[in-house]
Amino acid sequence: MKLNYFFFLFISQGDIAISRKSKFIDGAKKGIPITFGYIPMGIGYAAIAIKAGFTPLQTISMSFLVYAGAGQIIAASMALTGATAIAIILTNFVVNLRYFVMSACVLNQVEESNTPLNVLAAHVTVDESFAMFSLSQDSSIWIYLGIAITAWLSWCFGAAVGVFLLDLLPVIVTNSFNISLYALFVAILTPAVKENRQIALLVLITAVLNIVLSNFLGNWSLIVSTLVGAAVGMYIVDDEYLLSGDA
Repeated sequence: MKLNYFFFLFISQGDIAISRKSKFIDGAKKGIPITFGYIPMGIGYAAIAIKAGFTPLQTISMSFLVYAGAGQIIAASMALTGATAIAIILTNFVVNLRYFVMSACVLNQVEESNTPLNVLAAHVTVDESFAMFSLSQDSSIWIYLGIAITAWLSWCFGAAVGVFLLDLLPVIVTNSFNISLYALFVAILTPAVKENRQIALLVLITAVLNIVLSNFLGNWSLIVSTLVGAAVGMYIVDDEYLLSGDA
């Protein structure tokens, strides 16, 4: 009887491992489309970081340890302009506050999770992996990790490619990667701006405020304009639009 029990337990654990592996692979396949955007963006980040004086190790390590996408590009851009460390940290804190909400939503939705997996999932949470998982019918943590880790590794791969290949590319090509941040924000904002005039007005107010304050506050203008824009948005953007899932 004991032998039968242990044999059954061994088979059950094997089936669970196979199921987790298949779900992770399925999630990785879902994350492949993200890589087509993340690899060029990673190269763009590397171009700015190297220009700002980061070493190749620092540039790649930041992608593995920080992994903030646009936040990394903002940090490298601010370093390039001579911003202080505290200004860079606070700016990224404000810009990346959304990740707290996204991580909480993911961890409330996933199944078969534990603390180590939750920590890993929180670290690799970004806009694209969160959006992709939100569209998935399967709420397994392994599906999410497949999506998110694929995106994470593609970003790190792009940074590594940028570090080692930028010196081999023509100057006009390397300079073109510097506009990747603006292209990213345009791609994110355009759908919302087209659908909602209040969002368009909010973007305009925040942009103008940032331009005006930059003459007085320097790099701190981004933090202040973001916070003020968020406060204004609480009053001018309809709650129905935000709750509809279109925002």
